Amino acid sequence: MPGTVLVTGAAGGLGRALIPALRSRGWRVRALVHRRPVDTADEQVAGDLGDAAGLERAAEGADAVLHLAARTHARRTEDYFEANVEGTRRLLAAGVPRFVHVSSRAIGEGGGGYSDSKREAERLVERSSAAWVIVRLPEVYGAGSSEGVDRIIAGARRGGTIPIVGDGADEVCPVHVDDVTGALAAALDAPAGCTYTLAGECMTTRAFAGACVAAFGGGRIVRVPVAAVRVLGLAARVAPLPLYPDQLARLRAPRPAPSPEAASDLGFAPRPLQAGLRDLGR
Repeated sequence: MPGTVLVTGAAGGLGRALIPALRSRGWRVRALVHRRPVDTADEQVAGDLGDAAGLERAAEGADAVLHLAARTHARRTEDYFEANVEGTRRLLAAGVPRFVHVSSRAIGEGGGGYSDSKREAERLVERSSAAWVIVRLPEVYGAGSSEGVDRIIAGARRGGTIPIVGDGADEVCPVHVDDVTGALAAALDAPAGCTYTLAGECMTTRAFAGACVAAFGGGRIVRVPVAAVRVLGLAARVAPLPLYPDQLARLRAPRPAPSPEAASDLGFAPRPLQAGLRDLGR
């Protein structure tokens, strides 16, 4: 049903990578622009998730919404909820008939403010009158981020220090950005009322860091004691430290199992990690 799709979060690395995938499937892309322009979109509309009237204007005449925008780091739980829950509520109220909500695998109980807000946003979508689809993303690499698994990759590429939490036993299931964009574009045509959890090869953070060191020929893995991360997380509630209060909880939140139907419904076929890392080096 290609027509006009409103994309929130289009200025981010994943959003920019997504636009060509949408256009290749015949969609006309309207980008919701808050700070940075998105020149590759067919149309740009100023607005943000805090402005209900602006969202209504942006959604006018759109056939679908692909909702990428989210607050991923905050020092206060209420900031997550304002952006991720209330922002989603305002966007749903704009009344676009087809709604693809991009969520996270890190939605398990005990995962902290971000996880709680993304789980509550999913519930709003599920209760809405839109023809909705939810896609939960794992750790995405290659979209230009400087955090999470991309930080580990960057450390290996420059031959620097690669910190991991504790013994590095926490699980990650990284996916190359190009394997995610096709699945998200396909979600606009997927059966309504479905939730898909995506995942690449699942491994420990220690194994992932080791694969990056082997792929790029550099980097030194350093273990950071869990107790130290907890203390820094508490201090990060009031101090501008390079981590956030819920990061340890989010890392260790229970994850839903990957959805096997993502392959048939979304064409999701993630490349092996070794191949993905090799592609980054080209």
